[in-house]
Amino acid sequence: MKAEVLYDEFTHNLLKTFDVLYIADNPDKYLMNKSPLSHFNGYRRIYSDTVIIHGNSFKLSFNAEGDGKKKYEVTRVIDRSDTFLPFGLPFGSAGNSEKEYMATWLLLNTQLYLCRVHFPFEGKRDDKIVYPPMEKFTGKHFNRKNIPDIEIGEWIYGLMPATWFTDTLYVKKANSEKEPLYREVWQRKHYLRMIFNKGKLVSTEVVANKTWIETLTWPRSGKEE
Repeated sequence: MKAEVLYDEFTHNLLKTFDVLYIADNPDKYLMNKSPLSHFNGYRRIYSDTVIIHGNSFKLSFNAEGDGKKKYEVTRVIDRSDTFLPFGLPFGSAGNSEKEYMATWLLLNTQLYLCRVHFPFEGKRDDKIVYPPMEKFTGKHFNRKNIPDIEIGEWIYGLMPATWFTDTLYVKKANSEKEPLYREVWQRKHYLRMIFNKGKLVSTEVVANKTWIETLTWPRSGKEE
């Protein structure tokens, strides 16, 4: 069995995290090529000792709040065959899960902030358990005073300036979950190259997303009638 599948540069070569970005008070969610926390060694294991291995599906084992080992079934968003998406989400609406937690980032007045930590594969954890370890890990603190009253897709816990981050992010507006674009239409949409210096946005450039077609082959299963 053969099929021609459209691939694109952003989704298949750049997208490596489940983290998301919001820009000022724009409610649109953006996917990111990598987590700004990846600057730190061991960022995937802040809350556990588990190293996640990419695959179609896998068990995630860790000690939650020190009260015993739990197992959660989690899945990669994009498989090489692109025939599997978790939770019934449309293509391009979520990134690749590389850790048990998901960080939400906010770009406000050219400053990049970490504003929320979420665990998408389990129930909500107590904020007193979630945020102190993150502050200890980064050496920075969440400012919980004068939190801007802006409309983004996630609630804001506080604002931690990502002053450690001097690097480039590639971001792309996520496909809408309510009114999604057809997969190939979304794939051809451009993405942005954002250059940061100590957490400050230095420049933004629109990048045309390269696409190509590959022929995929699957062995036939079962007997033909």
